[in-house]
Amino acid sequence: MQPGDRLLLAVSGGVDSRVLLDLFCQLREDLHLQLAVGHVNHQLRGEESDADEAFVKALAQKTGLPFYSARVEVSAYARTHKLSLEAAARELRYQALENFRERWQGRAIVTAHTLDDQAETILDHILRGCGLAGLAGMAAYTDLPLQNTANNRLAVCATILRPLLPFSREQLEAYAQARGLQWREDRTNTETRFRRNRLRHELLPLLKSRFNPQIADGLQRLAAIAASAENYLQAEAETCLQKIVKDQQSDKIILDLELFWKYFPIIQRYVIRAAMRRLIGEPVELTFVETARILALLQKADKADQKNPKPAAGKRYLWRKQVEVRVDHDGAVFRKQRAKSKGQAAKSFSVHVKLGERCEIPGTNLALLVERKELPVDWRQHVDANSQFVDAEKVQGDLQVRFSQPGDRFVPLRANDGASGSKKLSDFFTDLKVPLHRRRTAPVLAGDHIIWICGYRIDNRCKITPATKSVLHLQLLLSSD
Repeated sequence: MQPGDRLLLAVSGGVDSRVLLDLFCQLREDLHLQLAVGHVNHQLRGEESDADEAFVKALAQKTGLPFYSARVEVSAYARTHKLSLEAAARELRYQALENFRERWQGRAIVTAHTLDDQAETILDHILRGCGLAGLAGMAAYTDLPLQNTANNRLAVCATILRPLLPFSREQLEAYAQARGLQWREDRTNTETRFRRNRLRHELLPLLKSRFNPQIADGLQRLAAIAASAENYLQAEAETCLQKIVKDQQSDKIILDLELFWKYFPIIQRYVIRAAMRRLIGEPVELTFVETARILALLQKADKADQKNPKPAAGKRYLWRKQVEVRVDHDGAVFRKQRAKSKGQAAKSFSVHVKLGERCEIPGTNLALLVERKELPVDWRQHVDANSQFVDAEKVQGDLQVRFSQPGDRFVPLRANDGASGSKKLSDFFTDLKVPLHRRRTAPVLAGDHIIWICGYRIDNRCKITPATKSVLHLQLLLSSD
């Protein structure tokens, strides 16, 4: 945390998040923190879930913090995406929290994970079969990739802070009792039909009583060692990748196989993952099986044949319909697959946008939809990176969508009501640390001036005010196949 941080606290109403809220409220004045409370109602316990939501809302009101809440359909989501209730709830919860953070324009989401949660997570990973990243468990600071498949929105990366990881659940309960705090109990936390609860109430107690009373501390030490090793291997892989890249373009990377083979197999695995991350341009995690498939593809054809050790050219593997890995005469080629029925991204284009009609953006898999509406009472509930509202009367000129151009300027919307000065679009992207490849293809909606840097920020001159009567609803969507 930093003085003046703007943070969203994830509060379920249980003892852990209740302590989190109490601690941050005490730190608020000294560190000049700007705080908000986010709560996700999973609707799995009927009236009890609603009571949890009301309890957290009352806490937020009592502490004078902004309150954000959402109700999610966990059961339906689990069926549609073939997930367990636990996995579905987790995905929907983080998606909702990230939407809250985006709407409130906070820096990060703060969760109340404890030492016991860490132990359960690491044991769960071990039982499923994991690598070093799995043994590292949850990090105190992490960027979590999310894909909001529920509304066909783009992937985002949520920044998560977990300041309570060093403390046990027992310590938090003792603190809550000493402070006279009230909290809610979730009866489903004791139901062993859930895998996590079996770890918590059956496996961990057994390990504590029969093997190691300090098992949670031991697993935390394991996590620290694994995280250190994982970080080292990732850094080493980046260094190695720099040495063996023969050619790199926006849509492909070619590796020198002769140099690749000189590294230990563990380094080769991490080099493959580093190459894929660099090519995709965003966080991506290959499974053990996927990495093994690529590694097998790139191995020498016949170790006994010293005259011709190279694998046969033409062998290929298609990763998740996104990246083709092919052995060629000049090395291993990692190439991004182009979307079908899409032309190459145009370096310069301008497409007229008609109200109420989807506008496909050339060279991308994106579409823009602009609709005139009356201002909804709950319009803030529908605002996120890819959905915005602007004052219709402040939008002048013909609407056009294009990519950014040299010299583009706009007035970024600010979190407060203070004056917002004009800024170069290039400087705006630099401030947000937006990757260069994303800057070139970020759609820009403009009239007589820029209205929206799609997926990032609207122009302050078009913002909603108390005098606004009619609005334009701007949505950035994934194109239909």
